[in-house]
Amino acid sequence: MKQFLLGITLVLGIVSINAQETEKQRKNDILADPFLLIAVPLANVSYERLIAKDMGIGINAMITLSDEVDDFKQFSPYFRYYMGKKYASGFFFEGFVPVTVQNDAYYSYRYDDITNTYSYVNDAKNNSTTVGIGFGVGGKWIIKDRLVIEASGGIARRFGNFDKYDISPVTGKIMGGVGYRF
Repeated sequence: MKQFLLGITLVLGIVSINAQETEKQRKNDILADPFLLIAVPLANVSYERLIAKDMGIGINAMITLSDEVDDFKQFSPYFRYYMGKKYASGFFFEGFVPVTVQNDAYYSYRYDDITNTYSYVNDAKNNSTTVGIGFGVGGKWIIKDRLVIEASGGIARRFGNFDKYDISPVTGKIMGGVGYRF
């Protein structure tokens, strides 16, 4: 009888081990930043492909949505190295390459002696595209295997002729995002 119970227990143990499926790891993250969308308004979205337990590659896009500020678009491909215990989560370092497209309009005031009024005059439009290299840090947390929360920031040096354009040689990126892992 002991051998029979031992045999049944062994068979049930093997069946239960084989019945457990290992869940396939999700390897794609998509995030959006609701804070910048409300405050600036600036659309700030990211897509990341997880290539290993502690590495990922992706792209971040920041695009202004308001006519009140200068036209600004920045696309930043990046590489991340994670230091967390879970799959592609926790504290991370990243290197990124920002490609920035900026259209700045310059206005001046003109005074009219006859009507005693001031008026705006569009003097010039400055279009510039720059490329740079940058470094960032942040953290990513996974909740319930699907919900992703990220807080990150980085700074980059842009390359180009900045005397011709009235723009800063430094740019950055920031993400206070909420997203989905699939």
